[in-house]
Amino acid sequence: MNKYSLSVVFCAVDESDLLAQVYRKIAAFDLADEFVFILSKRCSAACHRTVEEICQRESKARFVTQDGIGLGNAIQCGMKQVAGTHMIVWPADDGMDTASFPKMVALSKENPEAIVKVSRWLEKGSFIAYNKIRVVINYLSQRLFALLSRAPLTDFTNPTQIAPVRVYRSIRWEYEDARMIPEMVFKPINREVRFIEEPCRDISRRSSASHVKFCILVKYYFVIFKLIAQKREKLG
Repeated sequence: MNKYSLSVVFCAVDESDLLAQVYRKIAAFDLADEFVFILSKRCSAACHRTVEEICQRESKARFVTQDGIGLGNAIQCGMKQVAGTHMIVWPADDGMDTASFPKMVALSKENPEAIVKVSRWLEKGSFIAYNKIRVVINYLSQRLFALLSRAPLTDFTNPTQIAPVRVYRSIRWEYEDARMIPEMVFKPINREVRFIEEPCRDISRRSSASHVKFCILVKYYFVIFKLIAQKREKLG
C-alpha cells in the first residue's frame, strides 16, 4: 500500500456555523492530509460562503459541487474526488464527538487494510441526542443485524468510518440517497473486509436539523435485509 494519507470529506447542504465548528475541531488534530467539501446543488448561500471562506484560508481544503442529488450521491462524489489512501465522511452538522477522531486515525494507521468505524454502543451514555424509545429501538435493531449478518459489530447503521479508498472504489454502490448509509457498512461486510470499532458519542445537533427523515429510516431496513440475504447467498 502507498504511504498512508487521510482525506476528510464533509457533505454539506445547509450547515454553516456547525460546519465551521466541526471543521475547526477536526483540523486542530492535524491528522488529515486534505479536506474535501461536497456541496449539494441545493446548498444554502450561507453554507456556500462558509465553505468558500474555509477553502480560501486553508491550503488543504477544497470543494466541489456534487454531480447529482442525494446524500449517497454526495458520498460517492467524495469517493471519486479524494486523493488520500484512506477517507472518512464526517458529519457536517457536528453530530458525532470528534474526540474519537484521533483514536480512529491511530487504529487505521496500525490496521490500514481494515475499516475503522464508530460505535455508539461500546460505552454507556453515548446517545445524547436520542430519547429512550429511540435508544431501545436502535439497540434491538443492532442486535438483530449482528445475529442475521453474523458480523461481530455493535453499530451497523452509522457510516462514520475510515476506510481504504481502494475498497470503496471497488464496490458498485446502488443508492444515491440516504439508503447508502447502511450500504457503506454492509457491502464491505459482504466482501469480508475487517472492521474495527471505536467508541464514539452521538451528540445533540444544536441548530441544523437531521436530513435523515423517518421514512428513510424505515427504508434502511429493506436495504439491510437485502444485503444480509446477498451475504447468505454468497456463503451458500
